[in-house]
Amino acid sequence: LIHSMKTSNLSKAEKYLIKEEKSGSRKDLHKYNNRLVKFRPFVEEFLKEANKLFTMTAYTKGGSTYGQAVVRMIDPNKIYFGDRIITRKESPDLKTLDLVLADERGIVIVDNTLNVWPHHKRNLLEITSYFYFKNDGKNMMRSRLSYAERKSDESRTKRALVNLLKFLKEVH
Repeated sequence: LIHSMKTSNLSKAEKYLIKEEKSGSRKDLHKYNNRLVKFRPFVEEFLKEANKLFTMTAYTKGGSTYGQAVVRMIDPNKIYFGDRIITRKESPDLKTLDLVLADERGIVIVDNTLNVWPHHKRNLLEITSYFYFKNDGKNMMRSRLSYAERKSDESRTKRALVNLLKFLKEVH
């Protein structure tokens, strides 16, 4: 749903985002401590529509404070996730449905990292990773400009959340 980056790791061409976030001109860009958090395109519409069909839980390998903060950026009024947030504190190693209070047969997992769900492959739907910034510490896009550097984003036709929502409506 997001891509975040330490402001110290932004490329020179991405530094303009610090000013844009400070000005409040971008609803899709937020600051948390020393990080910029960028919402994936269509995230608000996706959550609004998915909430009509599913009870959603945010499950992240991020730390508790960070995970809670990011979910509150995305869902400040607790409309979509309520208090259903699972972080590295509750699940330090692998992700498990044992922490989700629902019948496993009725759960659809959407994640960009498959190997953290070794016991729940039947429920798992992979989504492509979202990289807005150039360098996230793991993936350096050397040969091409990042979305941030190009001052663009995922195209309407290639937006993963649009396609995911279509599929989830069919599943439902």
